[in-house]
Amino acid sequence: MQEKRTRYRIIFGRIGILVLLVTVAFFAKGVWGVYEKARFAREARDAARNELTNLTTRETALSSEIRRLETQRGLEEEIRQKYDVGRRGEQMIVLVDAPEPDKVYVPPQPTIWERVVIFLGLERR
Repeated sequence: MQEKRTRYRIIFGRIGILVLLVTVAFFAKGVWGVYEKARFAREARDAARNELTNLTTRETALSSEIRRLETQRGLEEEIRQKYDVGRRGEQMIVLVDAPEPDKVYVPPQPTIWERVVIFLGLERR
C-alpha cells in the first residue's frame, strides 16, 4: 500500500506533471514542424499548378500562332504587319489623323467680388 502511494505521488505529483508537460511540449513541437512543412508543400503545389495553367495557355497560343504562320496567308500577314510592306503594284492607303484645331485663349470671367472692386474703382494697378 505504501508503495502504491509513492507511485501515485510520483506520477501525479509536481515532478510527474512536469515530465508530462515536457513530453507534451516535445510532441507539440514535432507536430508544429510537420504542420509547417505541409503548409509549405501546399503553397508550392498551388504555385506549380498556377504555373502549369499559365504554361498550358501559352503553349496553346503559341501552337495556334505556329499553325497560322505555316500557311502562306499567315506568313504574308505577319510580314506585312511587321515590316509595313506590300507586293509590287499594290497601292497603299495611309490614314492620317486630322490635325488638332488651334487653341483659342478665352480669358476667365471675373468673379462677383472682382466686378464689385472694378465697379467701385478700387482696382490696384
